Amino acid sequence: MMEVGLDVYRARFAGVETDLGKQVTQGLELIKELLEKLDHTETQLTKTRLDLESETETRRRLQKEAQENKEWKERQERRPFMVALIDADADGYVFRDSYLTRGEKGGEDAADALLAALQHYIRGLAGLPNNMDILVRAFANVGGLGQALVRDGRLQDINQLRAFATGFSNRQVFFDFVDVGTGKERADYKIQESVKFFVESPQCKHLVVACGHDTGYAPFLGQFIGDKEVAERITLLEGSPFPAVIKNLGLKKTRFTSMFNEVVQPVVPSGPAGSAWSNVATTNRPTNSEPGPLSAPVAPSRGYQNPKAQSDRLGPVLKDNRGRRFDRTLQVNDAIVERLKKGSLCYYFFLRGECLLPSCRSNHAHRPLTNEEFDALWWMARQHVCYKNRKVDRTGSDCSDARCIYGHKS
Repeated sequence: MMEVGLDVYRARFAGVETDLGKQVTQGLELIKELLEKLDHTETQLTKTRLDLESETETRRRLQKEAQENKEWKERQERRPFMVALIDADADGYVFRDSYLTRGEKGGEDAADALLAALQHYIRGLAGLPNNMDILVRAFANVGGLGQALVRDGRLQDINQLRAFATGFSNRQVFFDFVDVGTGKERADYKIQESVKFFVESPQCKHLVVACGHDTGYAPFLGQFIGDKEVAERITLLEGSPFPAVIKNLGLKKTRFTSMFNEVVQPVVPSGPAGSAWSNVATTNRPTNSEPGPLSAPVAPSRGYQNPKAQSDRLGPVLKDNRGRRFDRTLQVNDAIVERLKKGSLCYYFFLRGECLLPSCRSNHAHRPLTNEEFDALWWMARQHVCYKNRKVDRTGSDCSDARCIYGHKS
């Protein structure tokens, strides 16, 4: 009986031991699971903390950049100005004899008169701040101009011109009559580089440029007409009447009748509107009458030639396994495409190097295209499908012109 009783207790103990073992095991598994969840939570918490620190740092950086941009914009608006650039020894832009003959006093009076004329003109333009500083740079070969004026009997000696330049420069703090010395196209170079510099300056609100006498400026000025924002900031100051090539650029123009000697230029037949290289008028200053960086103008009956065009980039002809022509892919910049669209450039002139249509109204006055601009203009031309390629299924003859500018689909 005693042994039977003990067996019962042993069995009950074994059951309890088994149950306790299961409960301990379950408890340990629960603790392990909780620890794993805690570890995951800590990991997520650390990641969240790092993300928050990164976001905080980014926000602080953006706030700093925004503040710096605000301060930069405020600095740009502190001293807005306009600038006038004058090719002062060119026909049409030589100051009146009534100023030149009075030496230093004449220079002072010319500076005052020019300042008043510029202030009056600027007041008529919308959107410009009041009380802008006005900068004037007049460029001339003082020695050469003085000799010419003495030879023509308009001055007694060259010192009158030098005294005029001194009076002009000293009268207004931002007025300078700059002697560029002897050398071909020095004034042209200084004016062109100055225009490029001031166009990029956010403080420069407007440019008045006196260089319309010379058709050689047409390609240089033509590069700005495709950018409406820049073109709106440029006014051409007319001395003698503009040649058609300058007039057709479509830039704003004004005239200060009391400032410069009037020059009557020979009448030259004008080409079709918008044809920048048709029938270019000749100026009386041979050192500045060269055609510029594109091509020499040709007679309208022969169209327009552009030897600077990269027409070799158009080839070679590519064909698929069926013998059908297709075009290589072009990587183009959308901003460049939009700018060139505004410029209305002639596809044939700038891509193939020749425009055989005398009555072409597209723009032929633009500096030589960069590789990116060439590809962008070519992409624009390709939006028009080649005539031969379009009807190849009917004729069986595909386009074989290596310099074809239009689109081809295989």
